[in-house]
Amino acid sequence: MKNALLAFPLCSALLLAACGDGRLVGNIGLADPLRGAARAAPFEYGQTEKLAGRPAAAAEAAAQIEAFANAAETDPLWTHPRNATLLPQLQIARREFRQALGVPSATPPAVAVNAFAQASAALAQADTRGAELALAPVGGGATLARLSNLPRLPRVEEAAQAVAIESNRNHHGRG
Repeated sequence: MKNALLAFPLCSALLLAACGDGRLVGNIGLADPLRGAARAAPFEYGQTEKLAGRPAAAAEAAAQIEAFANAAETDPLWTHPRNATLLPQLQIARREFRQALGVPSATPPAVAVNAFAQASAALAQADTRGAELALAPVGGGATLARLSNLPRLPRVEEAAQAVAIESNRNHHGRG
């Protein structure tokens, strides 16, 4: 019974897609795990000053910017946006976030995404030591301290708006 209840949301989503033109309600597809995060970006970190004193949220925002920039560079779902400035905006936002957090520019995106995501999860559980360990590849305790005291990051804010706009566009030529 428990497995049936867990499968219900997925089955419902698939039924909704089957009844329409292959898209889910709200144009959120199953194939793009970043689409939902992109739509939430302006609300989650579109005003970065609201991240001050919230290191778990700041770490999650850093992970998302890293993921979006990497996707715009490598993921076929994001490498051909209608907005030609999306990739440079995301690269600039990633650089701004990394500079604010003291993350070396040569850090591979996958390493940064993983470090920030794990740190966010640890901080959500009040595990400061776990967060420091998760952040070791990108600066450790110093990065954790900076996550708690972020300045306003205007390029990150602009990128949050840009990914939301891009995610709301129809990529199938119908809108």
